[in-house]
Amino acid sequence: MTSIAFLFLAFAILIMARVPRGRQAFWLGLSLFAFGCSFLGLIGLISRFGNYQLEGIFLRVPLDQPNWAWQILAHLSLYEFMRFRLWSMLGYLVAQLGLALSYSRERLTKTDWLIGGLVGVIVLLILWYYDPEHLFSLYKKGTLLTAASAARIQWENGLHLLDGLAFCVIVAILIYVVWLILGLYFKAKLIQKRVQALFIGTGNSILSGFFVALFCMGRGKVLNMHSMATTLLPVSNYPEFETTLLKALPIASVLILIFVLLAILRYGFLSSWQTVTHGLDQQIKLANQAVRITLHSYKNRFLAVKMALDMAEGSLKEVKDEAAQRAITQIRWASDLSQEALNQLDVLHVQAGRLNLNPQCITWKEIWDEAVSRLTPRLSSVKLVLSNGNVSIWGDREHLITVLENLIQNSLDAMFDNSKKDNYHPEIRVEIGREFEWSFFRITDNGSGIPRKELREIFQPFHTTKPTKNNWGMGLAYCHRVIKAHRGFINVRSLLGEGTTVEIVMRSIG
Repeated sequence: MTSIAFLFLAFAILIMARVPRGRQAFWLGLSLFAFGCSFLGLIGLISRFGNYQLEGIFLRVPLDQPNWAWQILAHLSLYEFMRFRLWSMLGYLVAQLGLALSYSRERLTKTDWLIGGLVGVIVLLILWYYDPEHLFSLYKKGTLLTAASAARIQWENGLHLLDGLAFCVIVAILIYVVWLILGLYFKAKLIQKRVQALFIGTGNSILSGFFVALFCMGRGKVLNMHSMATTLLPVSNYPEFETTLLKALPIASVLILIFVLLAILRYGFLSSWQTVTHGLDQQIKLANQAVRITLHSYKNRFLAVKMALDMAEGSLKEVKDEAAQRAITQIRWASDLSQEALNQLDVLHVQAGRLNLNPQCITWKEIWDEAVSRLTPRLSSVKLVLSNGNVSIWGDREHLITVLENLIQNSLDAMFDNSKKDNYHPEIRVEIGREFEWSFFRITDNGSGIPRKELREIFQPFHTTKPTKNNWGMGLAYCHRVIKAHRGFINVRSLLGEGTTVEIVMRSIG
């Protein structure tokens, strides 16, 4: 059983090792650490005042026998032990509020500071009221009251009322914490933030539920003013303890850690990303290997063809008849076609090769302006709308510009399919913004859209909906590689016949 407490303590240390990444790591680590200490205190309480053998799916631990973990608290006096439990419980409460505010707020408002101050006052009052010295003074006061007298009954009812009030306040604070975190699921616009909030909120709800049930309710509760003031025992109904929840805690612990790890490893909580499935990564890797193997051979052949065409053109320049001039025209056309193919092979070679990032502080607007300048001839008839402010990111300038070029070209191709419609005006809208720790670049066109059944396949290598021979189906696969290398996300939404929105999500700076 003590291994569960130390599991929380060890995981808390690992989380807090990420404190340089942000305040959320500190508060999450402190929450887990305080929960582990509270659980260790509960085990110590049962070991001091009970005689139990717990049997469950994952554990069979005799709590009446001293062990190495219990020795950590065994040297504490009763008063010191009670203070350890009290401080651990209130530490969890403060850490939870800190986690919720740092996670759900970009900047704290006056209301947040007011709530934080109010919780601080409540914590100080509980520390004073439930301090063992104060509880002992209440016990001495109670001895002066005659048993079963009206004054004694009124005094005990007051103690019950204070215990109930403290319990309700703690539960209200924890409900507020869960409401703040899960509220982001409904408020956030970025899908990654919503799913992240769902995982963190669900795991936190389970943890707080067990916290209330184990440490704020039952015979081993920390809020034991009535018991201490009337019997000098920090437990009620001694020596009986309810152990059902203790047996269920290992399963709950696994669920909580799974939710937290999913939020960290999959959805960028505490600044970590792994954004796509292993299957798609493997497909892109194999496709890139195949492309690199064949590129060299094809490029050499095209170079040989171009050299032969150049030699043929040079030999025909001395011939002045009409047939020779027609042949030269055709040779030049074939030579230009070969050069275009070579240029496309060069682009494909870059996109299929190993990504070497040269990250720097840049803004989305800089990247957008450069991508537009490179595609100006094709954008002459397209209305461009750029909205919202500028956001700084940390990324490779050239690779990100190429990503936006690919997205713009895809939008242009999609709008070309709609160009035959009456009163059709091609338009590309770009929205740059920030939501909490993430920046987003959102590009929307009013083109033909993507069929729903093809949305799952658009990032697969060699997949293309374009009928021309110039498209290799590697553009979006390359975009996926670049954004993943920057530990970001790509989200795609499309309605057939109405247009497509591609959203790039990356960590913002500042």
